Amino acid sequence: MITFRLVDAETYAPVSGGQLRVTDEKTQQVLHVEYDSISRRFSVSVLPGTSLNSVASASGYLSTRMRLSNLNSVQELTIKLIKPKPSMLVVKVFATTIRQPLASAVVVMTSRITGKKEQFTLPAGRLERTFTEPDDLDIQVSADGYTSVSRRLMIDVPPSGKLVEFDAELDKQTLGLVIWAIDNRTNKVVPQARFTLINPGGMSPVTLNAGSEAGQVIAKLTEKGTYQLTTRASGYEESIRAVAIENEQNPVMVRLIAKPPVMDVQPLAISSSLKSMGLNKSGSPTLALSSVKPTAFVDLETGKRIQLNRIYFDQSSPVLRPESYAELDELAAALTLHPSLQIEIRGHTDNQGDFELNTKLSRDRCQSVIDYLIRKGVEKSRLKAVGRGPLDPLAPNNNEENRKKNRRVEFVVL
Repeated sequence: MITFRLVDAETYAPVSGGQLRVTDEKTQQVLHVEYDSISRRFSVSVLPGTSLNSVASASGYLSTRMRLSNLNSVQELTIKLIKPKPSMLVVKVFATTIRQPLASAVVVMTSRITGKKEQFTLPAGRLERTFTEPDDLDIQVSADGYTSVSRRLMIDVPPSGKLVEFDAELDKQTLGLVIWAIDNRTNKVVPQARFTLINPGGMSPVTLNAGSEAGQVIAKLTEKGTYQLTTRASGYEESIRAVAIENEQNPVMVRLIAKPPVMDVQPLAISSSLKSMGLNKSGSPTLALSSVKPTAFVDLETGKRIQLNRIYFDQSSPVLRPESYAELDELAAALTLHPSLQIEIRGHTDNQGDFELNTKLSRDRCQSVIDYLIRKGVEKSRLKAVGRGPLDPLAPNNNEENRKKNRRVEFVVL
């Protein structure tokens, strides 16, 4: 009599629902096996000297084969059943070095066996997947602003399982930027221009100098987004504009407005309205502002709103366009002639879009005007910015022509 006991290979606990198949090795006859539910044992009767082949199985376990030779006495045998363990794939994504996990990476897995394609987003830069069947995978790892990495991995599933690790190190993607400046009137390249880039994300300003007759500057950037580009060149007005860096290559041409020859401008007579404000003719400085016509802002009265009709900004942006400089130079000249004068710059928008965003945009545009006047020598304490947004329309916002009238910048003498 041979007795068999089926147990879990790890816990040694009896396995429920197990099955045992026993055959005579010589005759290949399947022998009758009895099961005792109380002792949880299988038993089979054989003649002395018999050799047996047995196969033990149970749900959730791997089948186990055993060969028994020349059985001559009563024996009790223990058969250990092994639970199969899945293999695990761990993908870890790092930025440049393995010390910095890269959040929000994307992993795409394609099975060469089944053709199934899956995509995963990794908030913490880590992905874990289990496999109960072997697989052959093509894996691509990517992240916005970084180069992608691809690898082919074979996933084996042995009885004890297997750990497969893939550490993906992604390098920062470089974005090419080519900048050059030309004369707005002649369209000729302006050599020796200086360009300064500022990323709203907080990077330190980067200054680039055009050192050749071609006037081009080539730069490599690692961050997409909208940069502030400031361009300066001897004999030209300063240019400030927004530049969107989104593509692998980004050409940017800047048009510069030449400064007219510097001339001395004698102090202007002060209007009666200015006299009533306590201003006098003495002590007015001699100006050296280019293309300035201070007479445009002579007839000033306290509380009077005066619209600036030649002020232009980049779309949905507070960045002044160069076409605005001439009128702002005129205003700066008038303020320089009358150093006691204080003004409030008011910005207005139409009613399209979010109220808070419109109000902020109008205030930011006023601040851009003030920043320009300060660079022209006007004291900051004399200037105030107020963003009114859509609160003070000149016309109903019922068509584009009226909405255009409502988008304006004006100032009031305080």
